[in-house]
Formats: sequence, structure tokens, C-alpha cells
Amino acid sequence: MTASNLHLCTQAYARFSAGDVDGLLELFHPDVEVLVAPPNFESGTYRGRDEYRELLKRWAASWDEMRIEPREMNAEGDWILAVVDYVGRGEGSGAEVTQPSWELSLWQDGMCTRYEVYWDSAQGSEAFDRQKGVRRSN
Repeated sequence: MTASNLHLCTQAYARFSAGDVDGLLELFHPDVEVLVAPPNFESGTYRGRDEYRELLKRWAASWDEMRIEPREMNAEGDWILAVVDYVGRGEGSGAEVTQPSWELSLWQDGMCTRYEVYWDSAQGSEAFDRQKGVRRSN
């Protein structure tokens, strides 16, 4: 299952980077829960594809170009921790900005059912470690 989940996660980032939001959302469960942790200005919990689509629209509004470049992926059961860089070109200014992110996703039956975004490496790593601990105790 892990290899398949890693492939799906890689596909999700590729679709986002290609601007294929509909294709991206096909990989997410209709009732997906998305957590964006502070200090992100959009921090909060978003439920379902529609709320996640609206979040993506708001994120994209300030950028002429936005892509996600995965640097590293670690899997434990159905959970994946991806260390990625968001790379964007500012709308109008053309300035390129890079923001690292630690992203935890849960893949079940070929779909992402939970997605967590952390801008802090310690938060992202701790969230992944918690999930590994939950898996081991079951």
C-alpha cells in the first residue's frame, strides 16, 4: 500500500503544480479534512472538497505562478510526511518566493482523507511521529 500511496501523493503535487485543481481534487475524498496550522494566514480546518477548493483559490489569487516541489517523502502505513517547497511568482511583481512546508497526508482506498499543512518543521515532524505512535499502538 505504501508505494501506491507515495505515487498518489506525488500525483497530487504534480496536478497542483500543473494548475489541474479538478484533477487534484479527484485524489481527495469528498469529505476530506484539511488542517492548515498556524502561523499560516489561512490557518484553520477545512472540510470537504468545496472548502478545500476555495482555500486553493485564495492561495492562488496572489500569484502568477505557484507550484509545489517535493524534496522528501516518508511513509508509515497509510500516512505520508512530505517535505516540500512552495515556489511562487508574485502577481504583478514577478518576484519568486519559496516557502518550505511539512505536509502530512492520510491515504485510504486510493484517496487522501486527511491533509495537514505545517510551515514549522518541528510541528510537521511531531504530527507524523504522533501518527506513527497511534499506528504502533493499534
